[in-house]
Amino acid sequence: MPGTTLGRAVSAALTQALALGGSAFLIGLTGAMSPGPYLTVTITRTVTRGARSAALMLVGHALLEGVLLVGFAFGLQELLRDDRVSSVLAGVGGAFLVWMGWGLLRGAVRGTLSIGDRDMPAESRMGPVLHGAAVSLSNPYWALWWATIGVKLAADGLAIGPAGVAAFFIGHELADVSWYGLVIFATSRGKRLLSETLYRSVIGACAVFLLYLGVRFVLDGIGVL
Repeated sequence: MPGTTLGRAVSAALTQALALGGSAFLIGLTGAMSPGPYLTVTITRTVTRGARSAALMLVGHALLEGVLLVGFAFGLQELLRDDRVSSVLAGVGGAFLVWMGWGLLRGAVRGTLSIGDRDMPAESRMGPVLHGAAVSLSNPYWALWWATIGVKLAADGLAIGPAGVAAFFIGHELADVSWYGLVIFATSRGKRLLSETLYRSVIGACAVFLLYLGVRFVLDGIGVL
């Protein structure tokens, strides 16, 4: 009967969407857990600005990936695969990380950073949201992931239908929220055990790592690596 056939088709599509969402979660989790600029900045922001500010970075990250997913409908993936675009992203992103890392390192060395946000100027709620998007864009490997693996998973979602695309996006974002939520929680709790000296040492170490990544991205962008 037509009703029975339609019901089976819907049930099959939902099953496929759930399977794709699970795959997107697991694949996204392996990427989220890899060390990189976003992890480093999340830890640093949790220590300096607090857990809520670090969590708001995830909003910017998710919004950026949502825009990227929509852009795939207009062929954005081909642009991201272009070597010249990759070089520009690597160079600009690396320079951004160097600037950010240098600022943190200078603050740690001079002692102008302090535990908590009591000495930090107030910022709007959009501050960490935009910061989350900017840090994501600063990593050329993030764009490469979306131009390759991300495109494949998005295409699988489109083949299923709207439910498939939604399942892919939700599964991927849940991976980020799960891992970085754990990182933010652990860092926020551990912050209470930090002395001022140890606090500045942690910030300094994060800053050095950002500088390393930034220089590496810049050199990669100009073709030295």
